[in-house]
Amino acid sequence: MVITTGLGEFITESDVEEHELVDTLRAWIRVLPNAGIYLDGELVSDEARMAIRLALSSETASPPVHPVAPEPEKLRDYAETLQRAFDDVRKGYVQSLRDLQDCARRFSEMWIERERQFADEAARQRELTRKSLADVDLLGRSVKAVQLDDMIAMSTARSGARLSRGDGVTAMDFLGGVVKTLTGEK
Repeated sequence: MVITTGLGEFITESDVEEHELVDTLRAWIRVLPNAGIYLDGELVSDEARMAIRLALSSETASPPVHPVAPEPEKLRDYAETLQRAFDDVRKGYVQSLRDLQDCARRFSEMWIERERQFADEAARQRELTRKSLADVDLLGRSVKAVQLDDMIAMSTARSGARLSRGDGVTAMDFLGGVVKTLTGEK
């Protein structure tokens, strides 16, 4: 098969099997109605072209086929099936929303419990720190009290020695002892 334009210019050439010949001719006539089509070196006649064009126009102008309505029982069956499918989808959607709400509720409860435990631990740590500081302060006071007791004992021992010598405690001795006690001198 050789295809040319209406003026005789070469377009294409191809080998076509006999069982494909009619379909190939239809396609070329549909695409290029004025083309020159040669089969085995002979031009396809105008009568053959007209017959193919008539067949193409009758194919396109065939009356529209109206769909056949299904039986009423089948329609009811289809409607019931669609209704069940819709109900199942709706129930699944509602259940997934409930599951999501339950999950969110459990997560928020867990979060609140965790925050409560954190706050309790912070309060416990604060109380332990307060007690530790009080113990350190008490220890510091105890050390100072022992030092004061030692100073008083030393002062008393010196005073006792003076009294045994016959010297009495003078106001200057008393004032010196208070100053030494306050300044921490021995």
